[in-house]
Amino acid sequence: MAWPAFPEEGLSARAAILMDAATGEILFQREPDLLLPPASTTKIITALVVLESGRPLTESLTVSKTAARVPSSKLYLRPGQTMSIHDLLYALLLSSANDAGMVLAEGIGGSVERFAEMMTRKAHDIGATNSHFANPHGLTAPDHYSTARDMALIFDYALKNPTFREIVQTKTSSVSSMAAGKTVRARQIPIRNHNRMLWDFAGAIGGKTGYTLAAQRCFVGAAARNGATVIVSMLGSRDLWGESRKLLEYGLQNYEILKVASAGSGLSHANGQSARQAEKPSSALFSLDDERKVQSSLGYVLQIASFRERDRADSLQKVIVASGRQASVEPAPLPSGETTYRVRVGPYAKLVEAQEAAREIENKSGFRAIIFPAGSANQPGENPS
Repeated sequence: MAWPAFPEEGLSARAAILMDAATGEILFQREPDLLLPPASTTKIITALVVLESGRPLTESLTVSKTAARVPSSKLYLRPGQTMSIHDLLYALLLSSANDAGMVLAEGIGGSVERFAEMMTRKAHDIGATNSHFANPHGLTAPDHYSTARDMALIFDYALKNPTFREIVQTKTSSVSSMAAGKTVRARQIPIRNHNRMLWDFAGAIGGKTGYTLAAQRCFVGAAARNGATVIVSMLGSRDLWGESRKLLEYGLQNYEILKVASAGSGLSHANGQSARQAEKPSSALFSLDDERKVQSSLGYVLQIASFRERDRADSLQKVIVASGRQASVEPAPLPSGETTYRVRVGPYAKLVEAQEAAREIENKSGFRAIIFPAGSANQPGENPS
């Protein structure tokens, strides 16, 4: 019987993997080891570290000022309030509450930094060795990255924890925060799972969504039918639900064929590591092929954005110059007869310097840079904002 190839054309995800939960065999993969920001799928490993900490779920933790100030999405907890670990986990995994993640990190690890070390160490113990975590919520930060393969391995491991599995399968619930004062006041907060597939995908057994401007849309989840369980991990998608459903259906409908095909193709994995360990790119911004193509002895330039309005380009240029970087605005004609205004930064003598600048600019502004050789005629096509 023929191996039914996944119709990959049109798949927008920067990285994706489809894995057999029973064996770890890979049924489909695209850039599975590309280092990328995982957004709120980070909260899978956050919950796992909490659940394996040995702390009772009934224990209450106190909200700090730092936790209360974290950006949304969140429950808008206030300093001094308390919540049980049980309720914090539900808020973390259903509502993707960043403040709940911070309370858990500070309460379990003693500090966010210490807890992030625990997250990274746990991920590596599982076999997710290409991941490094800097916070419990997944907001964009330097040195906070994972891969589609690693997130699939982490989720597969987490599903074996009965409490984790129960939480991610829950559609709606409510949690309670307690405010201390002359009288203790309880606040009931309704929460709803962000995983849409729990409502309309046959066999869905839970997952975790994520989104930031840098990461785009992310999802790690699983579905089971007829005795087969498959895990999808998708990072950097522009059509999250369409693509997640498409991959899960592909895996479940063709499971037996894919299982045989993958076993004979060398794609199976032992302890989460590929039998054909690929060379790693030097930056999360590049695949190896991209990095080889851009090599230049003339230096490198970043294109940050392209605008049809000159004032928008000038405004972004001023922000970048104010941060201490050399930036320029260059007009360029479009085939339509219009003019677009490119915001460019550099040049940089070394590729690694250009990559570091691109990462910093993306973290601060949300604009993803394109890197190309200085003086090259092969410059990126226009995509005005």
